[in-house]
Amino acid sequence: MGMTIVEKVMGRAAGSGAVRPGQYVDCKLDRILAHEEFYRIHTVAEAAGLKGGLPDIWDRERFHVILDHFQPVINQLQALRQRKIREVAEQYRLKYFDDALPAVIHRVAIEDYVLPGELALGSDSHSCAWGALNCVGTGMGEHELAYALVFGELWFKVPESIRVNLSGSLPDGVTAKDVSLWLGGRFGTAFALYKAIEFLGEGARRLAMDARITLAAHAVELGGKFGLFEYDDVTAEFLSRRTRMRHQLDWARPVGPDADAIYCQTVDIDLGSLEPQVARPHTFENVVPVREVQGTRIDQAMVGSCANGNLDDIATVAGVVRGRRVHPKTRFIVQPNSWGVYREAMRRGHVDTLLDAGVTVISPGCHLCLGMQGSLADGDVCLTSTTRNHRGRMGSGNADIYLAGPATVAVSALAGRIVDPREHR
Repeated sequence: MGMTIVEKVMGRAAGSGAVRPGQYVDCKLDRILAHEEFYRIHTVAEAAGLKGGLPDIWDRERFHVILDHFQPVINQLQALRQRKIREVAEQYRLKYFDDALPAVIHRVAIEDYVLPGELALGSDSHSCAWGALNCVGTGMGEHELAYALVFGELWFKVPESIRVNLSGSLPDGVTAKDVSLWLGGRFGTAFALYKAIEFLGEGARRLAMDARITLAAHAVELGGKFGLFEYDDVTAEFLSRRTRMRHQLDWARPVGPDADAIYCQTVDIDLGSLEPQVARPHTFENVVPVREVQGTRIDQAMVGSCANGNLDDIATVAGVVRGRRVHPKTRFIVQPNSWGVYREAMRRGHVDTLLDAGVTVISPGCHLCLGMQGSLADGDVCLTSTTRNHRGRMGSGNADIYLAGPATVAVSALAGRIVDPREHR
């Protein structure tokens, strides 16, 4: 009987070959990545009675720390925390410590570190984004990561898998974000609870890597443990541009599902039939077509995050605002999710286009998604392509956050109200 992507990877990591959903397995890990939570991992070990923290790191070639959530710091408390993290990184003699280089850990992981077919853990819930690169990645808490860092293994319950068959191509004005939002609106945020989502079919193969990152990252908003794509020519081409860690490229183990793999659910989506979607406050599943919220005033518009701070997202925004100006009563902030993305956006002229239109472009990181920059006041209305819209996510609990794709956000920023991007000329 055939296996899904996650079953194959967990079977290999467990040394048993064949596994089935619901089975508990001990798996050898291929990679671990942590951001600022690394300091909490250290303190958890100390609290457990381990003097000096973790006894050791199981494999320094496979562990990476990337400071992203509070980089650059914006207050003294964060500055002190950063100092402690640097001290701990030196104590553990980390080989790969990305310090003072703000960027979103998940984009950096995909650009530099994770590989196809790996079983990898991260300290952030959106670690499932790595599935865009055919890596079985997921987020874990500090206690699990503390154990995993010492022993290089962890137990898992093999999840069921949902097959999402994509056909056709995305029409103008519709992006991968709209696919994720449509799934949230149709099936809810418990759709894939402790399950893997495999995005398959000819429509999935047509998607660029940036669109795959969007879909894989949002698996967690749908309750998923993993969001996965097959390895194909798009994956290979993306990896061919990797400049860091090239010596590890031959560690990759590309994997795809068997033709007779068993799925707990199959969803068919004709990409060409989709229209722009918007998640209303305050959940990812409160989704309607954009036409149902057209005309809603917005005080702030934002494009960024692990899911939508990619180069294609920024290019989409630049294409919309070129030669125009942001509405005078709307603040529009764009945040690339890595310096690689930022530099390529500059090279292509996108940053100048955004600045000419009155868009504020800020350094890479997680600031927008967390409300550390672009914080909202009581009564503010924000339309954003970041990841979450729960109450108080970006400042005041009396602000409203709407989620949409970058095309919808950009067109709406010009109008000062939510509009359908298909009306943009």
